Amino acid sequence: MCLPELIYSPIDGGTIHRYEISGGKRKFMRFIGCYLGQCNFYKTIDDAIDYIKNLKDVQNLHETH
Repeated sequence: MCLPELIYSPIDGGTIHRYEISGGKRKFMRFIGCYLGQCNFYKTIDDAIDYIKNLKDVQNLHETH
């Protein structure tokens, strides 16, 4: 099994890694979106980017209050 590969790192934080997962006779490409230690798997890179953006927005709300 391959290690996750860093494919995107926005300048204001977070990372997205590409990860190949074997399932039976098939292989699946998944994306891991991470921000401040919170990570989730997604089927598309766009979903992973949206996850990071949402976490950043929540973090910004907490900082302003």
